[in-house]
Amino acid sequence: MVATELFTDLIEAASLAPSADNMQAWAFRLRDGAIEVFLDPRRLLPTDVGGMFGWIGVGAAVENLVIAAARRGLAATVELSAAGGAAERAALVRLQPDRADDPLAGWLAERVTDRGPYDASPLGAALVADLGAAVRHLEAGVHWTSARVALARMAEMDASSTYIRLEHAPLRDELLGILRFTRGEVERTRHGLDFEALGMPRAVGLLARQLRRRPVAGAVSLFGVGHLVAKAFALRLRSAGALCLVTARRAGAAGYIEAGRAMERIWLTATASGLAVQPHGVLPQYLTKVEAEPETFLPHHACALQALRAPFDALFPGARAERPAILLRIGRSLGATPRRSVRLPPEQLIRW
Repeated sequence: MVATELFTDLIEAASLAPSADNMQAWAFRLRDGAIEVFLDPRRLLPTDVGGMFGWIGVGAAVENLVIAAARRGLAATVELSAAGGAAERAALVRLQPDRADDPLAGWLAERVTDRGPYDASPLGAALVADLGAAVRHLEAGVHWTSARVALARMAEMDASSTYIRLEHAPLRDELLGILRFTRGEVERTRHGLDFEALGMPRAVGLLARQLRRRPVAGAVSLFGVGHLVAKAFALRLRSAGALCLVTARRAGAAGYIEAGRAMERIWLTATASGLAVQPHGVLPQYLTKVEAEPETFLPHHACALQALRAPFDALFPGARAERPAILLRIGRSLGATPRRSVRLPPEQLIRW
């Protein structure tokens, strides 16, 4: 039997997981001594194709829950649901007494997204092997590259997809809806993307606020400002110890949940090894979205994305039969300590 206080502690640990744009689209319920995990559609990104990013976030939260339970002397068994509806249970976590601990539990609160500059020195085969070994028990694909030419090519592809989020009205409106420009907005909502944490110049923030006005948004597209901003973000991909592509090996929610668990475990292992991590999700999402929902893009955007599929697969040939979930930039940080994202309190995540 899981006591209410223990359940709340486990949910607080689960809520420290990363999620797309810090939307934290998860919910939990204690039932018959087990913990049910749900996708919360109220905080799901509107343009998320099939809930892809929502399920990845749920998977990361599930992995945090499993790790936190081990620290408390409980072994967790995760049962994934076959269905993928937002109103249905995504996973059931059963807990049994056990003496096994998980050393990653001490790093749950230390994991952050570091968008600053990294040392460009390759991680090395031994370190990459250690990171990969952390997820061998999970049904997800993990693929690596650290070649300089591969990093440069990925930066180009990232810039060629990220700008679409600034140009295409539905994607741009979604982004502006989840950006928090002031500390007051961050504290009031406790979810969404803290603009200051992006590390962009103040002038970009002032411009981003004005994008809510259609004439300004039109001018930005006309003069190619979106391309310049996207390139500025993408340049960071050139300086990394390695790029790690995490993939779903099966279709549907269960595949992406497993990918999310693998992402979080690699991230925590990297943190414990003194490494910094930054997720890049736009390109994996848009490659998936343009295949499943090409009509949601403008025709020239769809063509541009479809043209990126072959070079993307060439960088990760072992992943061609799998579904791209998330790309991680991993390396040794050269910048200041990044700000931690604010989280929703457990009482807003629990369904009693």
